[in-house]
Amino acid sequence: MTDSELIALYQARDPRAVEETRAQYGAWCAAIARRLLTDSRDVEECLNDCALAVWNAIPPAEPKHFRGWLGAIVRHRVLAIGKANDRRPSTVEESALELAASLPAADTPHGQAEAEELGRAISRFLRAQKEPARVVFLRRYWYADSVEQAAAHMGWSISKTKTVLYRTRNRLREFLEQEGLWNG
Repeated sequence: MTDSELIALYQARDPRAVEETRAQYGAWCAAIARRLLTDSRDVEECLNDCALAVWNAIPPAEPKHFRGWLGAIVRHRVLAIGKANDRRPSTVEESALELAASLPAADTPHGQAEAEELGRAISRFLRAQKEPARVVFLRRYWYADSVEQAAAHMGWSISKTKTVLYRTRNRLREFLEQEGLWNG
């Protein structure tokens, strides 16, 4: 079933939409949740919450990239559950601190609008990167892999992985400065 067919089921309020989404993306969503939550009950809670969130969001939402949109919902819910239960893995804290130096502060009056523009700019930046740098960046900062896990996924040494991440963060900061989204 295609993503547009799934969205059509949601728009028609057909309960099969949830079943089809679980069949098509359930394992992938669970992998995201398990990567950041250690308790299987938290993972199950997350997946159920996300199914309800997607059901409630479509309509009116019509995501252009359903898989990415769904992954974002899962990731945001995972982080909320981890924070609420005080069970967030250390890789989340480590990766957030690493990336924070490359991103502008979020305490501006424009809040949500700036955050959305920042997200679009980061997406443009990542699309312009060579695939290995983009993949390792996402493994580290989106999926919250440890440096060791990201290195193993890429088949690289830890040193090479750290170097690529460092250089990519610096390029991101320069890109954001050029876009007028950061003045460090």
